[in-house]
Amino acid sequence: MVGRLIAARSLQAAGDLARAREELLDVVRQAGDSGLDEIRWEAGWELALVLGRLGRDEEHEEALRSLLADPLTGSSPLLRARVAVETADMLRRTGRLSESVRLAEEALEGVPADAAERVQAQISLLSGRLESGEWERAAGLCEELLASAETLPPGQLRATALWVAAEHRFAMGDTEQALTLVDRAVSLTGPDAGTGTRVRMLWAAALLHLAAGRDDTADALTERTGQTVTVLGTPADAARLAMLRTLTAYRRGDVEDALEQARTAAATDAELPPLDRARCALAGARAQRAAGHRSAAEAGYRTAAALYETAGAFRSAAAVWRELSVPDGAPSGAADPLAVVTP
Repeated sequence: MVGRLIAARSLQAAGDLARAREELLDVVRQAGDSGLDEIRWEAGWELALVLGRLGRDEEHEEALRSLLADPLTGSSPLLRARVAVETADMLRRTGRLSESVRLAEEALEGVPADAAERVQAQISLLSGRLESGEWERAAGLCEELLASAETLPPGQLRATALWVAAEHRFAMGDTEQALTLVDRAVSLTGPDAGTGTRVRMLWAAALLHLAAGRDDTADALTERTGQTVTVLGTPADAARLAMLRTLTAYRRGDVEDALEQARTAAATDAELPPLDRARCALAGARAQRAAGHRSAAEAGYRTAAALYETAGAFRSAAAVWRELSVPDGAPSGAADPLAVVTP
């Protein structure tokens, strides 16, 4: 059983996720029948991660819920935190922000201050509060996370902590500090980051620079995002890239290119989670408005607002409605909701 579990991990690391799934399903069954609870738990955890990478949302959630209810999970605060954070992140990606925040709060309970699981829980909770618009309430948590990040070795966990702290700084109006933090995060991203994480971080960094009016650096980050997506990206990554290119074209006044990129994003945005679909719809609405297509623009704004509202991101939804009501189409509010992108 241990050998098969190691083999399944090798398959996952090599990107053969379908075979890894089948092997792990069998290991979970056989370890359970044999009373090998620790191996069953480890295989169940690896299976949940594989299902998440495969985009099998219902199976992913079922596997995580099963682990949360497992007595082995309940016996260890660290195991509980690990599963709760993965579940909270899944809930956030699928547009259930209030559930995500509640579970991330639970994940912090009883976890030692020096444990990596505590930093992961802080990242998840701060991400949930950012997306749901609880920016002021998250201020203390952001400071705790930055303090934790300084004790971490260079690597993806530290990079992700800096990234989400950058998003909070931007939301609170400290744009310069936000750019400093996100640039550090990008520089720390290394081989331990998966392609999806790398693309999303570059996407977030480009959007922050674009919102701050740093067009040159935003263009360079957009180019890096495009290179990564071309080689290793998924259809969802391609939609994110097209959305980013919509905004860069919009900023330089190339309305035709912005409309073309918006059409590309719309053609593949079904692959995206709800909040990213809202971002695509909002970017497309801006392009349509710049082109003078009032009906199409209004439809895009309404779609974006509805997606934000359904997920519980009411602050972003309100910003979209305010932008729709502005005659010249300029984004309103202190922080552009498009640029608040969490891990």
